[in-house]
Amino acid sequence: MNEDIWYFDDFDFNKILCPYKLEDHVKKKPNEILQKNEFLFMEQDPCQDIILIDRGKVKIGHYDEEGNETVITFLGKGEILGQMALLGQTQHRAFAQVMENGTQVCRMSVAKAQELKRDYVPFALEINKRIGEHVRKLERRIELLTFKNVKTRMLEFLHDLGQDYGRSRDGGIWITHNLTQSDIGDLLGASRKSASLCLNELEEDNLIEFDRRHIFLKDPERLKKMITDQKRT
Repeated sequence: MNEDIWYFDDFDFNKILCPYKLEDHVKKKPNEILQKNEFLFMEQDPCQDIILIDRGKVKIGHYDEEGNETVITFLGKGEILGQMALLGQTQHRAFAQVMENGTQVCRMSVAKAQELKRDYVPFALEINKRIGEHVRKLERRIELLTFKNVKTRMLEFLHDLGQDYGRSRDGGIWITHNLTQSDIGDLLGASRKSASLCLNELEEDNLIEFDRRHIFLKDPERLKKMITDQKRT
């Protein structure tokens, strides 16, 4: 259901594209500013643009036949979506919805992106690298959702956040994020209440500290041991 969503963490268009190409691109396709709940595209919409998120947050998801929503991921500043068009995808198989007022995006036509991929080696190399990283993360996402209880899913989720976005500090791992507890619940396939209760339990157990913008994994080795123990039960 989510094979057309390829996103590249910390991918910096300003760094990858040649300055004259970027300048030319911005003149022709200025950034657009969107408000919360607007859609960048819906399922079955034609794949026409590669979209860079310059500011804000976007939810990627899927609706089943009964209209139930499944959240695939949340994307933020510097991340891209719509790249399956470069591999021949003609229609989106998931939706992209803005989650914050003032979210700013920049669109590049598929034709322009194909030209860059063909003619600009760093762009092509970066895309190939990030596709490989996405496959790994997609596999982890599927594995995460198969765990039988919310606590195990939460422990694995925190471990993955630390691996992908954390930095070592004060004997633990410090993670900066922009996820609400509702977002975390959606990613775990759980309710906001369940996610909140689980986070509070882990904080009371002196394993983590968390707030709206940061999570501190106080004892990463203990966290990994708890994951192993949870899987055995």
